[in-house]
Amino acid sequence: MPANLMHDSLSSRPSGDSVPADEDIRLAVLITYYNERGLLRDCLESIISQPKPPDEIIVYDDASAERADAYIPPGFRIRVVRGERNHGPGYGRNVLLGETDCEYVHFHDADDLFHADWCREVRLAIARRQPDIVLTEITSVRDGAIVSERVLGLDALERDRDLVRFGLRGSLLVPSTTFRRALALAIGGFRSREVLAQSEDFDFHIRLAAAARDYTVIDRPLIIQRLRLNSHSADMESCWTSAVRAIELLANTLPPQYRGDAADAAARVGSELYAIRSRSHAREAFRLSRRLGPARFRHRPRGYRVVARLLGPTAAEWVAATYRRMIPERVRRRYSG
Repeated sequence: MPANLMHDSLSSRPSGDSVPADEDIRLAVLITYYNERGLLRDCLESIISQPKPPDEIIVYDDASAERADAYIPPGFRIRVVRGERNHGPGYGRNVLLGETDCEYVHFHDADDLFHADWCREVRLAIARRQPDIVLTEITSVRDGAIVSERVLGLDALERDRDLVRFGLRGSLLVPSTTFRRALALAIGGFRSREVLAQSEDFDFHIRLAAAARDYTVIDRPLIIQRLRLNSHSADMESCWTSAVRAIELLANTLPPQYRGDAADAAARVGSELYAIRSRSHAREAFRLSRRLGPARFRHRPRGYRVVARLLGPTAAEWVAATYRRMIPERVRRRYSG
C-alpha cells in the first residue's frame, strides 16, 4: 500500500505516557562519527539521560584521527565500531544496520542533539500503531542561535499526505526519521559514495517512503540540528550535483505518477546550482527536468514560471538574476506586496 494511504498524526495528542510502550519492540540509535570530538559526547549525553533510553546505541567511527571511543561517556553501554578506511556516512550507516538486530532504528549524526522527550515520544508512537516510519520535526541552530524552529514543515503532510512527494520536495533528513530495520534492508540501505558523493540521505529517504506501508508524524521539534561550516554538506556544489544524480536514479525506480515531482525537484536543484554560479551543472539539471517533465517550477514566482515555459529555465534564471541586480530590494518588496 502506498505510504500516503496510511497516515497518523500525533501533533494534537497528549504527550504523556497514556499508551504503554511494547517491551518486545526494541529501538536502536545508530550514530555516524567522523572527528566531531566533544560534539559526540554532547549528543550521547542528550540521549542516555532520557527515561527508558534506546535498547542499543552504536557509534560507527569512520576511520577518524580523533577516535570516537575517547568521547564516550563512562558508565553506559555504548558500542563503537571502527572502520579502517574512510568511506563516508552512507557506508557507515549500512554497517550499523548490520550490527543491530533491533526492530526499529534511528540514524543520527554525531553533532546533533536529542530533545529530552525524543525517546518517550518515539516509543509511544511505535507502541500505538507500529508504523513503518515515525517522523519528528527538527530545530536547526548555529552558534547557539536558532536558524529554523521547524526545518521540515511537517504540517504540509496534513494537506498532501504523500510521503514520497514530500521527500522529493527536499523535506526529509536523517535525524527526522525512525523506521523498521527490515524496511531499510529491503531497499538495500544507502547507496555507496562511488554512486552518490552526497545526497545519499535524500535518495535513501525517498526510497524508504516509497517502500513503506504507513507512517506516523510527531509534529514537534524533537531533534536539534547543529549547523557547522565544516560539515559533510558544506560543499554545496557537490551536494547539488549529487542531488541531480539522485533524482535521475530515483526517476528510474519510482512509480510513473512521480515523474512530474521528480522534474520539479530537478528544476529546483538547477536553480540552486545557477545561484552558486555552477552554470554547466545547472543546465544538466534543467535538461533532466525537461526529460522527466514538464516541470511546474513550483519553487519560483509566477513571472519566472511564464519565462521558463516560453524560453526555458536557464533564460528564466538569467532574467530573475538581472531583475534582482537592477531593481533595489525595497522596490521589489513593495511591488511584490
